[in-house]
Amino acid sequence: MKENKIIKLVHVAWRERWSDSQWGINIKNVIPRGVSGDVYNLSDCLLQQALIGSTANPMVLNYLKHSLCAHLVSYAAVLRRIAKYEHFDRIYCLTSLLDFVDSILDGVSCRTKAEESMLPGAIVSFVDWLMHIFATITTSYEMNRELSAENSYLLDQCCAVIEKLVKNQFILAILFVGRQEAPDNYSKIRENYATIKTSLTNSNFTPPHPGVEKYLQKLAYIDVHHLDMKILDVHQVPEPISYCVQPLLAVEVLLNPCNDVSYYVAEMQMLQRLKKFSNTRLFYEIIRAGFVSLSSVVTSHDTIWGAFMFFKVPQIIKQLHALNRASVEPNPTDFIPEVVEAFEMLLEDNLLLDLMDSKCSCNIIEYLLNDWAKQHLVNEVHVKHFAAQRDQEASLLLQKREWGNQTQSIINFIIRAEVPLSGVLKTLSADYNKVQEALLGVLCQVLVGNSFDLILAVATVEGRLKTFVSRLIQCNENSKQIPGEIGKASIIRSTLFDVSFLILTSIVQTYGSHVVLTDNGDSFFEKWVRECMFERNKPKNHRNMLAMCDDNIVDELLLTFSKPDTQMKSSNITWNDICINLPGVINHVLISWEKDTLSAADVKNILDNIKRRMFSFSVCATAYLRAYMHSVKDKELLKPLNMIQQFLTPPCNEEMSSQENVKERLGLSFQIIRKMQYDAHPAGSLKSRSLTLTQNLVSRNPLVDQYKDVWSTIADNGWVSPGAAQVLESLLHAGGPAWLSSQLVEEMLKCKYKKDMMKTMDIVFAISHLDIERITEALLTNVVPAIINNRQEEDTNLPHSYVLARLCVYCIISALETRNQTMQKKRSRSHDGDDHELNNAAKMRKIAPDGSDNSCSNDFLSENNLLLGSSITAMHANNMRETPTQLREPLQSSIQYIFKVFQHFVATDELSPKTYFVYQFITLLVECGKDRVKPILKLLPPSLMQCLLKAMAAEDIHVGLITRLYDLRVNIGRQAAVSDLCLWRNIKLKQQSIQL
Repeated sequence: MKENKIIKLVHVAWRERWSDSQWGINIKNVIPRGVSGDVYNLSDCLLQQALIGSTANPMVLNYLKHSLCAHLVSYAAVLRRIAKYEHFDRIYCLTSLLDFVDSILDGVSCRTKAEESMLPGAIVSFVDWLMHIFATITTSYEMNRELSAENSYLLDQCCAVIEKLVKNQFILAILFVGRQEAPDNYSKIRENYATIKTSLTNSNFTPPHPGVEKYLQKLAYIDVHHLDMKILDVHQVPEPISYCVQPLLAVEVLLNPCNDVSYYVAEMQMLQRLKKFSNTRLFYEIIRAGFVSLSSVVTSHDTIWGAFMFFKVPQIIKQLHALNRASVEPNPTDFIPEVVEAFEMLLEDNLLLDLMDSKCSCNIIEYLLNDWAKQHLVNEVHVKHFAAQRDQEASLLLQKREWGNQTQSIINFIIRAEVPLSGVLKTLSADYNKVQEALLGVLCQVLVGNSFDLILAVATVEGRLKTFVSRLIQCNENSKQIPGEIGKASIIRSTLFDVSFLILTSIVQTYGSHVVLTDNGDSFFEKWVRECMFERNKPKNHRNMLAMCDDNIVDELLLTFSKPDTQMKSSNITWNDICINLPGVINHVLISWEKDTLSAADVKNILDNIKRRMFSFSVCATAYLRAYMHSVKDKELLKPLNMIQQFLTPPCNEEMSSQENVKERLGLSFQIIRKMQYDAHPAGSLKSRSLTLTQNLVSRNPLVDQYKDVWSTIADNGWVSPGAAQVLESLLHAGGPAWLSSQLVEEMLKCKYKKDMMKTMDIVFAISHLDIERITEALLTNVVPAIINNRQEEDTNLPHSYVLARLCVYCIISALETRNQTMQKKRSRSHDGDDHELNNAAKMRKIAPDGSDNSCSNDFLSENNLLLGSSITAMHANNMRETPTQLREPLQSSIQYIFKVFQHFVATDELSPKTYFVYQFITLLVECGKDRVKPILKLLPPSLMQCLLKAMAAEDIHVGLITRLYDLRVNIGRQAAVSDLCLWRNIKLKQQSIQL
């Protein structure tokens, strides 16, 4: 009914030649107030009347334009109706329509939800209509080899509209949404484009409008990169020096030395995406990071970095190359070009290479590349080339070293680690009954000098640590006491039991039982570890240990150990029974001593008798004393500490000579007991201690003082030494993630220049990987909201806010890409104790301000001992950091919390530092994370972006940012995107009208 009235009104307007304003006045008498003309098909009625003849009626088209300006009809309805016009033989009607569209395209927008829902489909249909016109013209030229004047004019008009369409970012964004909403209709656009391309190719026709072919391709294959987005990081070229790779590897090698190569590959890929590194630059940074870390190792106690550098780094590079190499590139079989380029860059760092040559007493480049040539990272030509470039400098340094008579070089320890591991594993896997004596010799030889550290490092980086442990456990099981066995066989068996027990205890103490042992192992050693061994932040209840004891066995042991000569020749108590029941013996001795029923001399005699039998017995006794000390007051610690100290007293020469391989076993037992002792009672000076890198240090110094000491070293050097990484890990456990992240962020905000801020931010980001999930949670829920909300100083403005936002985004992306919870339990030596235990540990202990004396000796890889073969697939490595579809806790709760805080920040339309921080955070999240942050963007509050658009200038927020925020595959995501785009468009038009 209304449509008939509208048509009659058009007829009257035409007859009486109404002006546009007259039409506007009279049409409002037909359409109810507040109702859109789209309800009554106003645009259909007007275009139907305008296009009746062979030419379009300009007056009626003017009425339509006036209706658009008066918001009586929507642009979506008009464009959708134009796209339905199929009389392509009426060239004058088409040219009039194109002229009309050309005049209205700059004002395309939406005002209501109904219009927003129509616009994407309308734009897709309109672009398809344009493509159809262009295809008709090119097909006609292909057939006739010429164009009429009318067709030539029509083509010019079509090209002009297409150009204006492509240059309108709002329309392109709506088209991109429409591509997801109406895939069937959009496929017609591509069909028409294919027709156009074929016609242009066959006829060699060149459209008169320059660039129109690229415009057509953009419309047919619209993608998100065609949509403008303001990039906050204007420096697209990576920084000259990276301060991120070395600290990140220092932390990861400390926490995850046992992880396989694909773990590190995924970590480096994440960093490569964030930093936009090329393969060459990434390889250079990895190699340089290894040398920098090695250069900070001053003794030979720690070998893990050397093993990592010579075993794992080549495999990391090979996998990265395989994953990042384009399939079309030719691939040399005997070398990797990017590795060669990386060494060219490395040779410019003469100071670092000079230091490494001096430490290793050799040309380190030549030594390293000789091994890498076997693995086809470089070839012999490259080895000779790089060795020659460094040969003169290396010779001078070696002469100075010999003249200075310096200590033995690290390289010798590397050479010593080449063979033994395979031999040890082979011997352990042989028939126990046939190789007992040989096995004892091998295991005792392992403990000579630094061999144990070297073999352990090689086993760790090769991924054979669990194999080593499982075979040692089997050896310990086979070495259990056999009743009635006497003579040499009994001595060998007891020594094997003792040495295997000590080696296993040292490994568990170093890496944690959760890393090297199975959850429900039923061997004696595994049961002892679960019930009796005291691990840091995994304390054992000493009462439970006492409950396991047999009173009869305890009484017999007390009687035996009280005698001057404790041989227990006629006893049926086995060695493993003694280990389990020693807590009862030690508890009885301790209580008797405290009650003065035993004298100090008696106690010393009993402890010496325990130690004489087996050194593993003193370790078991210390484990109980350590558990006991964890539950008593400080004033009650003196006697237990004295008892532990007695176990550290060297035996007399007679005792040393009475047993086989005493020196090696004694040294290892002392090392194990000292670690337990230091964890219980901090020594006054750290300089007197020599612990391995993996040992957590304890100190009475305040946390802040320790932190300042280690940070000053890091800030001066620009990198994190293995010792500094260890201290930072201990500070994390003592102070908690919120405290440590707050301290690190403060260091970043103290910087005055952006260059220094970015350097510090990279180091802080790397250090955050000590526990990336918990530190990210602390950043988002504690540190950042407090800084932005409560501090109105310059550190909440640019560039401080930008760097802070970038740190948050980097941490979020890394936390998002960490592997599943099962692997996460193995991610760190952070000792998964409950919060109560961690809090108690934080209150009771202060962490050392300085690292222990650490050394690094390296291990190189033989051809028969490859870490991972070429069979490792790209898919396996990619799965290490695949983006999850659903966020884990605590990351999800942290993101939701920070978004709620942001919602509060942008509640008003005023632009403030808080609002700008929100903008930077969201922009950097999209810019750095791209498609991988989609699970995070799903948590954005519905109104956050709308509020931000109202507060921010339209020049800062572009359509590319808006379209990247939403999942356009689902309807709700498309609706939100179109709503934000239309709001952005209307704000933009309003600003333009004000400027006019």
